[in-house]
Parts: sequence; structure tokens; C-alpha cells
Amino acid sequence: MMNYFEIRNRLANLEELRALYKEYISFTNRETNVPAQAVRTKMEPMAVLAIDSLRRVGLGSMVTRDAESRGGRKVRINLIKAIFRDHVVRRFDVRDNEVLTLLDRGIASYKSRLWKQQINLLNPLFWLYQFGALLADLPFMILRSAGYDTERAEKLTSARLLRLVVQLAFFAVLIKWSGLFDLIRFDILAL
Repeated sequence: MMNYFEIRNRLANLEELRALYKEYISFTNRETNVPAQAVRTKMEPMAVLAIDSLRRVGLGSMVTRDAESRGGRKVRINLIKAIFRDHVVRRFDVRDNEVLTLLDRGIASYKSRLWKQQINLLNPLFWLYQFGALLADLPFMILRSAGYDTERAEKLTSARLLRLVVQLAFFAVLIKWSGLFDLIRFDILAL
């Protein structure tokens, strides 16, 4: 799960890439135009994060699409990477609005996620849950930092049960410590 700051950084990257791409497509002859090439050079470092960001929100199928090549065979092309390869744009007929639509969908998705995370920043129950999840993941974090590969172990049912037990124990201690348990018990006895 992405946190607020990661979502904000990915959103800023997508918005900046979109703005630069709009500037880039406003040039008429992009291949030989020096200012257009300068804009494209600014966009290149942002492409890797943009592709990863779009895949993380489920737009991976839009990032790569099937296109017919010469000979009728279909190949997969990456729309974001195609921006930087003029021969791919010409050969597979990559339209400017395809890339803009892709970036717009990614930006909209990240804006909705950012709004949800902003609400969670002020929600104390969210932070209690995150702390419980951290405690449940602590044994695996220690083993990972010691150099062990815990990927297979974390997928085991027993490991998932261990995490659940640790989280339930944390919440039981929290309820007992806060006095909520006594309050509930007295309300039940009063009935």
C-alpha cells in the first residue's frame, strides 16, 4: 500500500510529464526541432517512474498495447517509451491523444488515492491499525534485515495466522489499557 507522500510524488511526476508532453506535441516537426528535442530530454528521466506509477493503479494494460507490425504479427509496445522512439510512433501509429488519455487516467486515479490518504492522515484508528500491522510484520522485518529471504515464508498460512494473532493481541492490550473493556463490561452488567 502506498503512503501519502509516495502518492503525492507519483502524482507530481505524472502531472509534470503530462505538461511537458503537451508542450512537446505542440511542436510541428518534432524529430528535427531542437526545442522539441530539449523538452523530450526533460521527459526521459520521468518515464520509468510514470510507467511504474500507471501499472500500480491498474493501467498496465493501457501502458502496453498490442499493435500490428509488418507481416501481420502483433507486438506489444509501451506507449510511454514510444514517445522517445520516433520510428515506433510512425510504425505503430501511436497517437498523441492515446498518451494524454493514459496520463489523464493515471492522474485522476492518483488524485482520488491522495484524497483518501489525506483523510487517513487525520484518522487515529488508521494509525493504530498501521502500528498493529507494523508489530505483526516486525519478525519478518528483522529476518529480512539479517539477510534471510522471507518471501516464501510470508505467503504461508501459518505466517498469516501469526500476523493475525499479533494484531489481535495488540488490539486486546490496547482495549484493556484504554479502559474500553471495563466500560463495555459495566454497560453489560447495568442491563
